[in-house]
Amino acid sequence: MMRKLWIVLRKEVIDNLRDRRTLLTVLVFGPLFGPIFYVAIMNVSVNQQIANLNQPLKLPVQGAQYAPNLVDFLKQHNTEIVPAPANPQQAVKAGTADVVLIIPREYAAAFRAGKPAVLQLVMDQSKQSAQKSVGRARELLRAYDQEISALRLLVRGVDPRAVTPLAIENLDVSTPQARAGMLLAFIPYFFLFAAIIGAFYLAIDATAGERERGSLEPLLTTAVSRSTLIGGKLAAVTLFSAVSLGLDVVALSWSQGLIPAAKLNIVVNFGWHTALAVFLVMLPFCLLMAALLTVVASFTRSYKEAQTWLSFILILPMIPVFALFLFPAEPRLWMMLVPALSQDVLATALMKGAALGGGFVSVSVVSTLVIGLLLAWFATWLYRREKLLG
Repeated sequence: MMRKLWIVLRKEVIDNLRDRRTLLTVLVFGPLFGPIFYVAIMNVSVNQQIANLNQPLKLPVQGAQYAPNLVDFLKQHNTEIVPAPANPQQAVKAGTADVVLIIPREYAAAFRAGKPAVLQLVMDQSKQSAQKSVGRARELLRAYDQEISALRLLVRGVDPRAVTPLAIENLDVSTPQARAGMLLAFIPYFFLFAAIIGAFYLAIDATAGERERGSLEPLLTTAVSRSTLIGGKLAAVTLFSAVSLGLDVVALSWSQGLIPAAKLNIVVNFGWHTALAVFLVMLPFCLLMAALLTVVASFTRSYKEAQTWLSFILILPMIPVFALFLFPAEPRLWMMLVPALSQDVLATALMKGAALGGGFVSVSVVSTLVIGLLLAWFATWLYRREKLLG
């Protein structure tokens, strides 16, 4: 039986290696889409953050002559004061200015009298692109307010610490490796995507494609049992999925060196040890997807119909991953029972250097394998039906 299984496996592998579309999908598009997209996005994001830290804040100010000390303070703190537009509200609404500081004529008199001096900060809260400038302007004004408050208390012989009963110190226990989580958030998605794409076309071709070409019926009448036949096909689909996954892991591991994470005091530890561990915990997902895609493809009557149905199937494993992204939560044991979600949690933990216990890994591997084997058994049962021939 093993010899016949090997013959079917070899036949499926050779046939698909001759198919340029499958070859490009498994060996190029699936593994390389994630690394290329990831490196491009992360480089833009990191360089933008660095530029924002070093770039001076351009702040349009109306009535700067009424608060020379405030203007000097802003200039000393990496702020470039520019003339305000004639209509600040309209300028902010039109997007020609992110934020405008208005200093009323009454500011100087109220300031000298020790009364609250009104300042107006014109902004548009609905514009996400302006929020960084708005936040920096607010922080600078808050810092100036605290400085003036402390000086006024000192003039009156009051220790400024008397009005700050709490001294809060932030003790960050995160490591540079753990802080890499923001850079690693999307990587498990690319692993899952590569595993699915690697199995996608081969799973379609193994059933719907064979039926459409008219080669499925002669294949089922050979001396090879249907169980062995579907076993060989599933093994081939799983192999292609694993190859796509492996190439994606290697490519993403290598691509970490192209991201200037060190500039943000972040260390990405995705060496070959971590890459191998990630590949092993993701491997059961390849069998599950191979079986699931084969089951769905067995119900379809043409290659095009199979592509339509399987396109919807591609979304299902991603639902728990996106749910965890939108609603972050600490790893729980029940998460290991959900395929795709468990692989996402384990891969993220490994890359952050916070590997979970062996119990988590065992539950994830066993539960995913059990579901995958059940789907494989179901696919074998479907192959025994005469309706399979259409």
